[in-house]
Amino acid sequence: MPGTIIVAGIPGVGKTTVLQELENVAREKNVPLKIINFGNVMNDLFKKRGTTIHRDHMRKQDIDLQSRIQQQAARIISRTPGKSALVVDTHMFIKTTDGIWPGTPRKVLEALDPSMIILIEADPEEVARRRASDSTRYREGGGIEEAKADLAWSRYMASANAVLAGVPIQIVQNRDGQQRQTAIDLLDVIQKRS
Repeated sequence: MPGTIIVAGIPGVGKTTVLQELENVAREKNVPLKIINFGNVMNDLFKKRGTTIHRDHMRKQDIDLQSRIQQQAARIISRTPGKSALVVDTHMFIKTTDGIWPGTPRKVLEALDPSMIILIEADPEEVARRRASDSTRYREGGGIEEAKADLAWSRYMASANAVLAGVPIQIVQNRDGQQRQTAIDLLDVIQKRS
């Protein structure tokens, strides 16, 4: 099942929780899988440059610096050894001080060379509620209309990425309280593609 699969979702969709469950389900089913959080790799690179920032504040850095760090992170991730599928946990877009920036611009996409893009989605009402109740994150806005717009932007960017990479997109729904089932559904999609 080798290959790189981009798994993306907007803030508040529950992606982190689902991917933690995915790791558990894959282990239980003896499915070789490695999950790498793109933002964590970027944050490590910022730290190596002497900049310690919360992951939610990376998007407020200079856009040229963000771009260079993104590309470097993609090159590091693409060299991840192993014979298992590589799941790259990321976002399709980032709201920066300069506007909306692609989470996987062309050079990043080329370095990752994915075989598939999977979007984790949830109802906008659930996203807004999760955003409002998560005190561990620094998020701006959070109403239902913003969640709807963010879900649409995620699909637009995923579509552009799919065209550039020549790969399919799958959408997996994450309903409240169903993270384990969502992880099982996600693993099924990954296994079918491999």
